[in-house]
Amino acid sequence: MRRLLFGLIALVLVGVIAVPAGAAPGDAGGSQRWQVTVENLTPAGSQPLSPPLVVVHSARADVWSVGAIANHGVAAIAEDANNAPLEEALPEVPGVADVFTVPGGPIPSGASRSFEVDTGGSFQRLSLLTMLVNTNDAFTGLDSLRVHGLGTALETIAYDAGSERNNELAGFIPGPCCNNPFVRDPEGALIGPHAGITGVGDLDPAVFGWPEPVARITITRAP
Repeated sequence: MRRLLFGLIALVLVGVIAVPAGAAPGDAGGSQRWQVTVENLTPAGSQPLSPPLVVVHSARADVWSVGAIANHGVAAIAEDANNAPLEEALPEVPGVADVFTVPGGPIPSGASRSFEVDTGGSFQRLSLLTMLVNTNDAFTGLDSLRVHGLGTALETIAYDAGSERNNELAGFIPGPCCNNPFVRDPEGALIGPHAGITGVGDLDPAVFGWPEPVARITITRAP
C-alpha cells in the first residue's frame, strides 16, 4: 500500500520533474529533428528495459493513457516486449506520422540509448513504451508528450499495464531472469502506477525491485 501510494504521488510529480529547456521560434509548424536519450535508472541487474517503441503523432492519436485499458499492442509490449503488433497497426491510425523500434536491443540497468525523431506540422507529440522485462507487465514511457521549445528532460515511473496478474512466477516472466515469454495470466485492470516486486512469487524484491523513477528521458534539438 505504501509503495502504491508512492507511485501515485510520483505520477503527480512527473509533470513537475519535467524541465522545459526553453522556447524557440517556429515551434508551431516547422519541421524539427530531435535527439532522444532513454536512460535506465533501475538498480544493477534488476530490470533491463526492452527496445523502446516510439510513435510520432498528432493530438488525434492516443497510444496509451493512465486510467485506460491497455489495448492489444500495449499489452504485447508490457507483457512480452513484443513491439510488432503496435508497429504494424499504428501506421494505419489517423494522426500517426511515424512508428519504429529503437535499434540496439535491451537497455541494461545504468545504460542509455539515443536515437532521433522528426516532428512537424500537427505531428508534435511523442509516445514511447518500454517494458521492465523481469516483470509480468510493467512498463514505462511517454504518453503523448508535446515536444517543443529547445527540448525536455523528465523522469518516468513504472506503470502496470493491468493486462496480466502480477503473480511474479518465473513461468510467466519473459526477461533474462526466467526466459518464459508469451505465457499469460490475464487480468482486466486499468493502466496505473506499478506496485513493484512484492515477493508474492518467485522474484526476490531485493534483486528485481526498483525505486522510482525507473527511467530518465531527455529530448534535445538535434545538431
